[in-house]
Amino acid sequence: MPDLNGMMLFAAVVRAKGFSQAARNTGMPKSTISRKVAQLEEQLGVRLLQRDTRNLSLTQVGALFYQHCNSISDEIEAAKATIENTHNDVSGSLRIAIPVSFSQELIASLCSSFMRLYPNVDLDVQFTDNDVGLVGEGYDIAIKYGPLQSSDLIARLLFERQPILVASPGYLKANGTPATPQDLKEHSGILLGTSRSAPIWPLGKGDRKTMVNFKRKVRVNSAIMVKQLVLDDFGIAMLSNSVCKNELAGGSLVPLLQEWPMEPFKVYGVYSSRRQLATNISVFLDFFTKRFNSHESLQSLLM
Repeated sequence: MPDLNGMMLFAAVVRAKGFSQAARNTGMPKSTISRKVAQLEEQLGVRLLQRDTRNLSLTQVGALFYQHCNSISDEIEAAKATIENTHNDVSGSLRIAIPVSFSQELIASLCSSFMRLYPNVDLDVQFTDNDVGLVGEGYDIAIKYGPLQSSDLIARLLFERQPILVASPGYLKANGTPATPQDLKEHSGILLGTSRSAPIWPLGKGDRKTMVNFKRKVRVNSAIMVKQLVLDDFGIAMLSNSVCKNELAGGSLVPLLQEWPMEPFKVYGVYSSRRQLATNISVFLDFFTKRFNSHESLQSLLM
């Protein structure tokens, strides 16, 4: 039978995207974690991770095994929650607003796992890009992209994602490759945004930051659709590097103007200060952050 501690440490390495960060996260020596994972691979008779001096990636078997390790982690968390809930039961309803551009498949998976852990919490999840009023419209939590306007709401940073400009080789062959931010004015752009979003991209950081206009070909509020339109040679787009990592690695998308790195996208969980931090809000935000990053880690390590 595989060692349970080794399985949990293997999952910690995947979530942290490496042994060094896993050691910092768990407070255990890196050598111990490496040894435990190696022992686990020996017990199973398979290689779970491909390692070299610079990179770490999951094998196909490792990706499948990681999903089972996550399920076991959920059961452990559920057992802990059962004990904790005898003293502090997490219950009630949560109404949550989530941007349309988020993966609905991923959110569905996260909500299913959350409800298994906290069966006494009822969820009302709405995908919307409207500027919802938390108090007036009865929302408990709104997931929002930053920067945020100042208000009496409390915003908790959930995670960051690095944006990147990308285009297909076919589009660049037909239209040329922009060498400077100003060149983008002559290119077609696929805009990820709502009806209020303007065809402007912020390039660079700090004193080197510049706002660049482009010719909008399409505007859509789905990152997956934006990526597909770029792959189909319709223009340039700004996407999260995690959304197009596989396409960049495979060469079907090409990064542009990398000497002009952009500020990261920041995603916040916003709730009303009138409610303070209710237990069900706190546990949902904790869970959302942990599991969303865990999913991104899996995707980034898949071969």
